[in-house]
Formats: sequence, C-alpha cells, structure tokens
Amino acid sequence: MKYATFPWEQLGWLLRRLSLTGGPGNTAAWILFFAAGSVPLAAILCFLARGRAHKADILLAALSPAIYAGLWFFVNPSYIDRYLSPFPAGGLSKYALAAVIDSLLLTWILLRCLVRFETLRPEKLLYGMRILLYAYAALTICALLLQTLGDFTTACQSVKEGNSGAEQSLIQVTVFFLALRSAAELIPGLARAALLFLSGSFLKSCAEAPFGPEACAKMERLKQASGILLVSVLLTAAGCNVLQLFFSRFILDSSHRILLPLAEIVSVAGIRMLSLFYLESKRLKDDNDMFI
Repeated sequence: MKYATFPWEQLGWLLRRLSLTGGPGNTAAWILFFAAGSVPLAAILCFLARGRAHKADILLAALSPAIYAGLWFFVNPSYIDRYLSPFPAGGLSKYALAAVIDSLLLTWILLRCLVRFETLRPEKLLYGMRILLYAYAALTICALLLQTLGDFTTACQSVKEGNSGAEQSLIQVTVFFLALRSAAELIPGLARAALLFLSGSFLKSCAEAPFGPEACAKMERLKQASGILLVSVLLTAAGCNVLQLFFSRFILDSSHRILLPLAEIVSVAGIRMLSLFYLESKRLKDDNDMFI
C-alpha cells in the first residue's frame, strides 16, 4: 500500500527537504515544483507544434493542476487530513490524492495508444495485441499470487487469534482448508493466464498466415487447453465446496467461503467459443476453396 503514492509522495518529500535547506534550496524546490506541474502543458504545446494534437490531450490540461495540487499536499502532509478528510485519518487521503493523478495520466496514455493503434497496419496491431496479452497475463499471475498469499496469511492469523480456546485439531483442520481454498482460488486465475499466453502464441502465427497450418495447429491446441481448463476450474470449485460442506463440523465458522469464480469461468468459456468459431471458419474457407 505504501507504494501506491509513488512517485508523487517521494517527490513531495524531496521538495520539502530542499525548501528547508535555506535560500538556494528553497529556490530550487520552487523551480522543480513549477517544472513538474508544467510538463503536461509542455506536452500539449509540443503536440500542437507538430500537428499531432488530439482530443485526448484535454486530459493533460487537467493533469497539470492535479499535479500542482498533489505536490503541494505532499510537500505539506499535515494539510492532507485538514482539507481532504472530515476527520483525522492518519494521512489515508493521500492514496486518493495519488490515485487522481495516476488515473488521469493512465487514461491519457491509454487513449493515446488507442489513437495510435488506429493508424497501424494489421501485423503491427497483432504484435501490439500479443504484447498486451503477455503483459496482462504476467501481471495477473503476480497479482494473484500476492493477493492469495496475503489473504491466506491474514486468514490464518485471524483463525488462530479469534479461536484461541478451540481445540488444536480444529485449528489445524481449518488451516488445511484455508490452504486448500487458496489453491482452489489460484487455479481459475492461472488457467486464464495460461490461455492468454497461448492466445499470444496464436497471434504470432496469425500475423504470418491467418489460416496457415501453424496458426490452425495453435488454435486447435488452444481449444483443447480451454476445454481441459474449463472443466478443471468447474470441478475444483465444486469439489472445494463439497469438501467444505462435508467437513463443516470440523471447520471454524470464520473460514467458510463459497467458491464460484464466474469471471474466470466466463473468460475461459469465451476463449473456447472463439477457438471453435475460428476453426469452423477455417473449415468453411477450405470448403469454399475446393469449389473455387
């Protein structure tokens, strides 16, 4: 959570340290302050001069005052709770402050990317899509592992602290089911990430020959993998729920949870339907080529 304010809080800390060093440091702090906030405005002028301005650049005009306001609060952190929260919150409002700046910047970058994609050739679009799939799959795996590990550790501590008077065997059984549930929660996300990697491999072959032998072979592999993983996700969720019900008298109440990963099920099923659609299109194309 402490990294959510990077780099704005760290820049505010640097400006504050500079301003406290005396005259030259204070002057340097003001110069850096105005320079940091004027970067989006300078970008707008640069795009206008080169004839590449777009409606999305309006966000840069909103980003500049957001940076100024954010840096001012991070330079003066005591004012965050005074002006941004109705009660002393220990500086928690700084996360919302950083989120405003990050969301404006990220939205502008994504809109600019979409504009750029509209002018690219098909092979470049497929390459960009493949990179996005790989990046999203890698980020999904990292976030899933970190979240699952954190939830498992927190749940174990909660069970042990909240049931200090319970039998040790019950706590051990509960911790075992917590581990089982964590593994079951990992499988749907990992299945989706695996299919994204396979989809990226298919796009690479598709860029060379959309209906070539290599692309069809990879799509056939994607179809088989999506079917296996879809069944695995469904059986894992159902099996975990059944075991939890069967051993419910041995599990402490604080650890009960019903598993039904709808988002992952829809994603995996959607990828399988797309693979079936592609293979059917390939079959129809081959039939038409035979008549021609």
